[in-house]
Amino acid sequence: MTYRVALAGCGGIAERHLEALKHMNESGGRVEAVAAADLDKGRLQAASEHYGSLLKHYADYKEMIRNERPDIVIITLPHYLHAEAACFAAQAGCHVLLEKPMALNPEECSRIMEQARLSGVTILVGHTQRYLAHNLHARRLIREGGLGQLFMVHDVRHADYFAESRPDWFLRKSLSGGGVAFNLGSHSVDKLVWLADSPVASVTANMTYHGNRGDVEGSVMAYLRLQNGVTATVVQSGYKGASANYTELLFTNGSLRLETGQALYKSNGGVYELLDTPSDSEPFILQLEDLLSAIETGASLSCTVEEAAHIVEVLEGIYRSHRSGQEERIGNTAARTPISGAEAFANIPPARLSIHGAWSDARDGGELAILHYHWLPDQHGPKARASVSYTEDELQICLRAYERDPLVRYRSQNDPVYTDSCLEFFLQPSPDTDDRFLNLELNAAGTILAGFGKDRHDRVYLAPDEVPPLHIRAETNLRDPITGEWYWSVSMRLPMSWLTSLVPSFRPVSGARMRGNFYKCGDETAQPHYGSWSRVRSDTPDFHRSEDFGWLLLG
Repeated sequence: MTYRVALAGCGGIAERHLEALKHMNESGGRVEAVAAADLDKGRLQAASEHYGSLLKHYADYKEMIRNERPDIVIITLPHYLHAEAACFAAQAGCHVLLEKPMALNPEECSRIMEQARLSGVTILVGHTQRYLAHNLHARRLIREGGLGQLFMVHDVRHADYFAESRPDWFLRKSLSGGGVAFNLGSHSVDKLVWLADSPVASVTANMTYHGNRGDVEGSVMAYLRLQNGVTATVVQSGYKGASANYTELLFTNGSLRLETGQALYKSNGGVYELLDTPSDSEPFILQLEDLLSAIETGASLSCTVEEAAHIVEVLEGIYRSHRSGQEERIGNTAARTPISGAEAFANIPPARLSIHGAWSDARDGGELAILHYHWLPDQHGPKARASVSYTEDELQICLRAYERDPLVRYRSQNDPVYTDSCLEFFLQPSPDTDDRFLNLELNAAGTILAGFGKDRHDRVYLAPDEVPPLHIRAETNLRDPITGEWYWSVSMRLPMSWLTSLVPSFRPVSGARMRGNFYKCGDETAQPHYGSWSRVRSDTPDFHRSEDFGWLLLG
């Protein structure tokens, strides 16, 4: 049988697929490219010339699939179209070879897998690291066991990611999913998971954003713990400098070094020695043959859709860790959710007094991350932080949101600032004796909404003359000198005497137990979001739930 193949997208990577199709067509006739779809007529013409015969050209890949009814669709579209295109092709009864990463997030991956199951088609995600000759040789050596127990993997990739030749969509997070971590990192994570033969259990990561265009990260350093106990690091930079692309695997009796796509070296305890690696077929040919074998015999793919979806889960965990500053578990949402009844807790340290005063450092005190974004699927919300410290006279709160251009419209106290880009602090000073709480909500101009009461419906807004000077300082267009991220901040100082006047049972002494929460929201921003420090357990947006406040202890 000759399989009729159509290409959705004719960007740079399509050339590799066309070369593989041409080789397999000339050597055995098992596949034949019949059509290609792309908005760029020049790329369509180049695709025909590259393949060596005229393909039917389409501007719309859906029209191509409906008209041509190909057996296989190769999808090389921008990442944000992967889920839509894969599901459409599968629903039309086509098998799919989908470029990596599988989709933008685990939810989209699940949609693809469910549609493939319903349609009875095979989907292969093109993680080509699994077909490189040197990688295959390394995997055979690992399985033979001569080097002992694998315990560590170190993967490095440095390349000019922001080069002018890179299409702009790669550098827009909404279209690509991310920068070096999402695009190049998908190769690295897949390689180490495949070589170590284990899924990832957790990840800790940091990124920087110093690129000269776009809004994606330009570097990532991630530490991964695999379920089998192997640890791994992924180190990538997309800024200018010497290029690098290698992986080191450390064993109890030696080590391997992969120069990606170039060579494999082995050490039995001394210097590395170059290994003679068997010459396997070109990776894009091998993955096509893998797909055909699965279609014809039901054989397991070298990369199953479940494995490809796991890679996207790990990538999501990398971004989540950068936002939280914490180690993040990998797995389904339920596995990441705190157990029922678990409560957030933070110790508020005394302010560090200096020659410039107690509040000379805006990040003084215990730093808390706003991690839990609720109610809007596929929207994680911006990175946000809260820093809190105290003296016997004041409680200082500094809130930061990593947004370049915060929405700011309101300028008068008690305006609906929560519809702007907003940061909020809710505080219940004496929860054991008084269930009333203070809610302070501020936009990037420092405009404050101040309320006091038991809940959303049983509270009063405080008039300007009822609020003492809070020394509110709002700053925008700030840039982290290390990570390059843009952010805005608001800080304020709450007099302990004011809190005591509101709640007479409150005693501002070391050991005092308060409850509260920190929020990031933006009801009417371009991407509405609702985030909290302590998880909110409500089916609809509602921050006025004191039962979901975390504990704040004066240290």
